[in-house]
Amino acid sequence: MLDIVHVAAGCLVFKDGRLLLGRRVDDSHGDGEYSCGGGHVEHGENIASAVRREIEEEWGIKIDLPQFLCVVNLSDYDGLHYVSFGFKATWVSGEPRPEAAGEFADWQWYALDALPSPLFKPVPYYLESFRTGQPYFEVP
Repeated sequence: MLDIVHVAAGCLVFKDGRLLLGRRVDDSHGDGEYSCGGGHVEHGENIASAVRREIEEEWGIKIDLPQFLCVVNLSDYDGLHYVSFGFKATWVSGEPRPEAAGEFADWQWYALDALPSPLFKPVPYYLESFRTGQPYFEVP
């Protein structure tokens, strides 16, 4: 089997101080966990552009220019290894709606002091970076 390191990007999207999260369903990993929008970076793609594209594709909303938060080197997800870039952005327009049936459920805007559980593994690191400015996390 070929060992692959995947490159992904996720974005904490805020509206009126609340964070948009959805519960992942029927996914290759993270089933039942609450996640921000994001996904794989495509070959040759600018990472901030990938974040915007993924948010528009996954949620059907527009965001402002994503701002870099951190990098998370995550290798403890069911044998998968991801280098994930975390960003933050502000909602601009649109109502959240999942891209495809069976991808996300229970999506809504959450207060930071009342987040659902469990969170998709990169999300707590994005939040820690948002709070503290820490730019890198190593998760064996």
